Amino acid sequence: MINMRDELRDLADIFYLKIIAPSSGVNVGWIRKTMMSLGVRDENIDNLYIINAPLSREVWYYVMMRMYEERKLPAFLNILLDRVGGVNLGGLKERIESLGIYYEGGRFGERTFNIVVLASGRGTNLQALIDAVEDGRINGKIVAVISNKKSAHALIRAKNHGIEAIHLPARKVESREEYDRRLAEIIDERGANLIVLAGFLRILSPWFVKRYRWKIINIHPSLLPAFAGLYGENVHRAVLEYGCKVSGCTVHFVDEEVDHGPIIIQRCVEVLNDDTPETLGARVLEKEHEALVEAVKLISEGKVKVEGRRVIIKR
Repeated sequence: MINMRDELRDLADIFYLKIIAPSSGVNVGWIRKTMMSLGVRDENIDNLYIINAPLSREVWYYVMMRMYEERKLPAFLNILLDRVGGVNLGGLKERIESLGIYYEGGRFGERTFNIVVLASGRGTNLQALIDAVEDGRINGKIVAVISNKKSAHALIRAKNHGIEAIHLPARKVESREEYDRRLAEIIDERGANLIVLAGFLRILSPWFVKRYRWKIINIHPSLLPAFAGLYGENVHRAVLEYGCKVSGCTVHFVDEEVDHGPIIIQRCVEVLNDDTPETLGARVLEKEHEALVEAVKLISEGKVKVEGRRVIIKR
């Protein structure tokens, strides 16, 4: 599977070979000045400038990566196009969009992929997503964390990272759909592109699932369809009692049935002879973090397509 760094390297090569001519004046000095104007200071570029190093392909790739990591790549590329007088990038649109960037009307911009996370407990999978967004593995933004439990530690994790944390308790005399309609209002106001269930201990109504068809994903601590409908340590206890030799986790799209929608990613762990529900659960949880981050990344990059019960991943 092509990852973000491969895509960025390919794009950097195209710019380097087709756009940056010796007569353009795009050299290490220009790059250093432009980065500083964007508020990015880099010791490596400073050192290259001091020794008057040439602008090699590897240096150019490094610059593109730094700009991407600092979320300044669209602004940097716009300044570059102004410098070289503009170019025709029509054939590069798909590559550019895979990085969460669009190119329209001769200008670059960042396309925001908004994520809402629903959680009822500790929020360790939420934390994995937060970390992946902050270090650039996911090119998106968690715009809100919503919980039906006031005591959910997930809300504290959200607040600690400057993410809107919302407690939405259920009312005593309302149906699942009535609750979900209130939930949908909050989600729609924040322009969510994806809803992630990360330990959300409520069954969503058919109305809600239909409204956000193939925009809701869930993480389940077993290899579905095995042990569907269970949660937490109940899953791992059932795995051990059944005598399974492997277990794992599943990230899947949500449909009207519990733990039933099309499978996006699964990760396996070996079941050891001396495992307890706690030890098995701890190893599965590590895989949950990996799988959930990968699934959100793939969806945010437009690389996931649902065909019947199959999920096709572009490679």
